[in-house]
Amino acid sequence: MDKIICLGKNYAEHSTEMKEAQPEKPVLFIKPPSCFVEIKDNAKILLPWNRGVIHYEAEVVLKLYKKNVIGLGLGLDMTLRDVQKKCKENGHPWEIAKTFKNSAIVTPIKGTRDFEKDWQQTVFRLRVNGELKQEGSLSQAVMRADEIIHYIDQYFPINDGDLVFTGTPKGVGPLKPNDVIEMEYGPIKNTFTVVDGGFNGY
Repeated sequence: MDKIICLGKNYAEHSTEMKEAQPEKPVLFIKPPSCFVEIKDNAKILLPWNRGVIHYEAEVVLKLYKKNVIGLGLGLDMTLRDVQKKCKENGHPWEIAKTFKNSAIVTPIKGTRDFEKDWQQTVFRLRVNGELKQEGSLSQAVMRADEIIHYIDQYFPINDGDLVFTGTPKGVGPLKPNDVIEMEYGPIKNTFTVVDGGFNGY
């Protein structure tokens, strides 16, 4: 993997809940591989709670090879929401709100053959402490997989093994230490706990 390419505002209802205008095209940004962590079932993931409020954003994750989707996962784009808000208010880039350690949490990737034929219709779900928080499918997004890859290709070099976070539906919100997260997407089912890492996230 060379990089993690992320789409922001690829679901109109998420833009609405954030009280922000829906752009003509989704926002693109990159996370480095150092932000990545693959979750094992019943794992504990350390997060930097001393840096402020941390929001979850559940997203379908694409694994690319030769600009084609060869694998799928479910990811959490973790966001330091207060930091991001301040950056936006000041007109500054907000990468520092997105690129801390363990801010790209991804389930083990499964081959597309393990999913239903039209996996973009497959519903994914995120639960926190047993309560359903997010539910959606890539078919509800502004851009679907082929459009996303074509869009990215106009701006970034795409390398084999790159991961793409495809955007989050409505229902994002804050986490707290010891919350139990359940992620479900087709054959993927993972449960893990977010804990206080006692570090600043760098």
